Amino acid sequence: MTTETVPARESVSRRISRRVDRLSDRRFALLLFVPAAVLIGVIVLPPIAAVFVMSLYRIELLKDGPTRFLGLDNITRMFNDSFFVDSIPRTLWFAVGTTVLTIPLALATALLMNRRSRFETPLAVGLLLPWAIAPIVTGFFWRFIFQPSFGLATQVSNGLGLTEGAVPWLQEPTTALVLAMLATAWRSVPLLALIILSALKAIPNQLYRAARMDGATPWQAFRSITLPSIGSTLLIATILQIIVSLQVFDLLFQLTRGGPGFETTTITYYIFTAAFDNLSLGYSAMLALFLMAIIVAASGATLYLRSGGLRRRQAKNSADEPAGRLRLDGAARSDQSPQEWPEDTRKRRRWTLPPAARRVGSTVAIGALLVWSIGPTLWIVLASLQPESAVTSVPLDLTARLDFSQYVDILTNEKWLSSIWVSLQITVGSTLLTLLVGALAAYPLARLDLPGKGAAIAVLMFTYTVPAIVLLIPLLFIFNALNLNDSVIGLIVAHVAFGLPLTIWLLRNIFASVPPALEASARMDGCTRMGTLFRVTIPSASAGLAATAILLLISVWNEFLFAVVLGNQGAVTVTRRIGYINSPSGTSGEPPYTYQAAAGIVAVLPVIVLVILFHRRIRSGLSEGYLKG
Repeated sequence: MTTETVPARESVSRRISRRVDRLSDRRFALLLFVPAAVLIGVIVLPPIAAVFVMSLYRIELLKDGPTRFLGLDNITRMFNDSFFVDSIPRTLWFAVGTTVLTIPLALATALLMNRRSRFETPLAVGLLLPWAIAPIVTGFFWRFIFQPSFGLATQVSNGLGLTEGAVPWLQEPTTALVLAMLATAWRSVPLLALIILSALKAIPNQLYRAARMDGATPWQAFRSITLPSIGSTLLIATILQIIVSLQVFDLLFQLTRGGPGFETTTITYYIFTAAFDNLSLGYSAMLALFLMAIIVAASGATLYLRSGGLRRRQAKNSADEPAGRLRLDGAARSDQSPQEWPEDTRKRRRWTLPPAARRVGSTVAIGALLVWSIGPTLWIVLASLQPESAVTSVPLDLTARLDFSQYVDILTNEKWLSSIWVSLQITVGSTLLTLLVGALAAYPLARLDLPGKGAAIAVLMFTYTVPAIVLLIPLLFIFNALNLNDSVIGLIVAHVAFGLPLTIWLLRNIFASVPPALEASARMDGCTRMGTLFRVTIPSASAGLAATAILLLISVWNEFLFAVVLGNQGAVTVTRRIGYINSPSGTSGEPPYTYQAAAGIVAVLPVIVLVILFHRRIRSGLSEGYLKG
């Protein structure tokens, strides 16, 4: 029986391969792209269309009165809503303030990491930790540190004589908003630093050698070579940070709950309150469209201003550049030998710091970066292993006797074990499916003549920039109709559909870097199309695929908003569990702080392990994915 079945299966496989080989390139490209197109077309695009329709209706589930067509009346209600109007400048200030903090810190971090150092590996791991930690857990970490009575920040401030007694860090509107900015910057710096670092490594060293021989100081080399070379990368980083800052929700949900009062309530947070607390679905849909318009406008304005500045700088440099000299006020030239430069230029003396001073400065900067990156996590780890009285006493009364009882309580609790299992299923299932479907769709975008390729790429980028909060309102109705709500399968489907745009973009760039000659040789040797794809192209891109897989694992594990809206009792993830953590003694009141700290570490432990083991692949995946293409 076996001898008859195997040839039959091989025969079916060969027939399918022959039929695929007879397809034209365009039809083969369509065949590979269809699964991703169906998922995005069924799960992502309908909610985008539905939110436009819902915004024109009165849909109030907690108020009397019928659902009726309002036209543009929700716009009038929106601008008459004083709480929402107040959130607009607050959101813009939050986005601008966070970006102003993050970009210089990311640039300084990238410059520091670009120097050769024996601390390169611990520095890379430490840098990635804030990015890998879920935003909902980041909010908890910072809330714990800035607890008004006995938080670490309070005790340090009191010890330095800056304050006395309890400090209402998160109860004062201005301080709370600034701390939210700092916490967002803490988590955003790693990604942007790696993007900038990739651009720094692409600058030819001969430009710096030529500048030194021409008498340029380090500051002149930075201003004339480094900044012009990474200008477009800084633009990408700025746009990414603006988009991220406008959509911050998880961190605020845990850190401030939008308070005190409404003083840290951003547009995204207000949309969530209107949609899922007040159940004003039509009105919240209009608010979501307003947020999407702000994101598009901010990104477009940044692109326009930056491109105009680059054109003016290039025009000025072209008009002013003298012949036979290395410019110190513009882009450096590397097509001249030192002998061609004037004698006074070659003999110009430069003032530089002594080597010992540079080493000390570099070591201090690396130490400060590690404290900034790892410090909050290390403090939470230490607090989770202390008795409650040691952490809450003033001054701190830490002990060398480690207490693992809180971890034992969590890891023997059925609800926590269930949440860990749910998160594992969703994370692994979503990653595998997203990687498979994304690879099939990315290949024709990189290699083949896919019909409507430009439109497909535009749709992918558009769906990626649409805020998740915009889509979750209609998506909840769609999943209820399909019986996918509050289920592991439903959350996997949502993660796959919404993760595909970025995954396809990353894999498209990875496949484009595979030499076409490899595929041509395989085809000449008689390999089928599908055989070439799975035996040649995908193995050749295995490093990039592995990096993308790790990024997906971390992203899905950390996700909170989908877990809150689409999950309930049947599919409670770890992030949802810690977002709504209850006291072991009841449903009211704060749980013990050491219990909360242990829960936070349990929630981030898997991603910490991934960062330690695969930090090099994560670095390459993050930097190359956002810069190429």
